[in-house]
Amino acid sequence: MKIIQHLLPRLIVATVILANIFTNIAIPGAIASEIQKNPQKSTLESGDYLRLISIRASEMTVGTRNIEYAFTINVPKSSDPIEKVTIAQRSGLEIIQFNPSKVRAYGSSKEQRNVKISQVNTDSKTQGITATFDTPVQPGQVLKVVIGVNENPFSDGNYLFNVAVYTQGKSDNALSLGVGRLRITSIR
Repeated sequence: MKIIQHLLPRLIVATVILANIFTNIAIPGAIASEIQKNPQKSTLESGDYLRLISIRASEMTVGTRNIEYAFTINVPKSSDPIEKVTIAQRSGLEIIQFNPSKVRAYGSSKEQRNVKISQVNTDSKTQGITATFDTPVQPGQVLKVVIGVNENPFSDGNYLFNVAVYTQGKSDNALSLGVGRLRITSIR
């Protein structure tokens, strides 16, 4: 007990000194003033990167007919223009049948509110659908691709979709935006 009483004040002093060293790291003046002037978030923190934002269904109940799935994509200013989007079901208890005649797209900019689609292709192997835009979707906006679905599956559960985009000039290489999840429920 005497040892602890004897060492405690020294331990406290050492802790204060170390805390001071680690919290008062010298940053060169020019860098410090620049950080204070422009406290910007990183691209990852701000969410301003090419990514899938969400997937939504107009109705999530099993067996519902004539519904729409909306895939929302962030197209940041730093992105190349988007020429086409591919959406393919990755998993789920049943295969969802997309209706290729009911595909449309919207942009968030004044110039591209209604994005014209020049071609829609389906792939029976991947159960996917590819929408090619008449003019590429320009960077700096949110793109929403809406796909008509004949009928929700009769099995409730999570249905996963791969979403990929093809940027202008790189139409041979798809850029994956990842996997989105849609929950189909049996409860109204």
